[in-house]
Amino acid sequence: MEKSNYNFTPLPGYEQFEATTQIIIAEVLRRNLPLEIIDETNNLIAVTYEGKEYIIHEGTISDANSLIAYWISNDKWMTRQFLKRKGIRQANGVLLQNGYDSAVLKTISFPAVVKPADTDHGIAVSTNIRNNDELNEAVERAFRHSKRVIVEEYFAGQEYRFLVIDGKVRAIAFREPANITGDGIQSVEQLIAAKNQGRGTDYRHPLLQIKVDEEVQRHLKAQSIGMDTVLTKGEKIYLRKNSNLSTGGDSVDVTDNMPDFYKNIAEQAALAADLNIAGIDIIIDDWTAEPGEEHYIVVELNAPAMLSMHNFPYIGKNRQVEKYVLDSILRSK
Repeated sequence: MEKSNYNFTPLPGYEQFEATTQIIIAEVLRRNLPLEIIDETNNLIAVTYEGKEYIIHEGTISDANSLIAYWISNDKWMTRQFLKRKGIRQANGVLLQNGYDSAVLKTISFPAVVKPADTDHGIAVSTNIRNNDELNEAVERAFRHSKRVIVEEYFAGQEYRFLVIDGKVRAIAFREPANITGDGIQSVEQLIAAKNQGRGTDYRHPLLQIKVDEEVQRHLKAQSIGMDTVLTKGEKIYLRKNSNLSTGGDSVDVTDNMPDFYKNIAEQAALAADLNIAGIDIIIDDWTAEPGEEHYIVVELNAPAMLSMHNFPYIGKNRQVEKYVLDSILRSK
């Protein structure tokens, strides 16, 4: 089992906030700036700097990004249009709405990906879909969460989150999908329970617990594995394909190893929507190969950029990204 150096400790007195907000609050306190808690339930704070007040929501949502930039990033289909305008590579896809013509799905090759157009945290995302039955089930599930659903071609590779602040990549995390490694003794159910220790059930913690849902059951079934299966020692299996930390994924810092080619792509993607603070999701099939257009796709732009994965990764160093984020916010007026 990989050795983790995960060492998150909640900020004393502010444990009720999400981890990313805790990180920003800690930086505000380090700078001795006036801090006001407006609504702790909604992670809403106010900071005063040089006579001006700055409202910050969930640690990164602020005047540093314009309303239109936030809106673009919050809509996966709209994001596609702005990436396309700048010639940034993405998967071939179609948008479905209620009453859609099923013939449009024939333009998408298997394997496929299905996701709601305007949800986050990996909600109702299904990946590596191999046949029409799986596709129809995934589309139906996605429509339970959104009136618009995107179906796109699956791009095999690993997903990375690039944190871009004011046009420069400051941190990169490999987000590994929820996984467990066997020890030859414990069942899959027991291994999941063991890995969940020290993880949270909400965003007050950087890493969240693995939940056994429909997608996990589907992936276990595809591997002919049940909850009572005992994996051999060192045998590693993935419990889902999407790598969101909200569904139990691991963050691994790779900032120092990523080629500049992909850092430049992330910076261009943020610029496409005019985002000053952004988390850019890029899938790369092999980042150790000679960089090129055929090796990547940009998946999403995220104005609410989760900072905790970069400061408290499952494996890797603390990138202390809050200083760059707060600087950007305090320059926005």
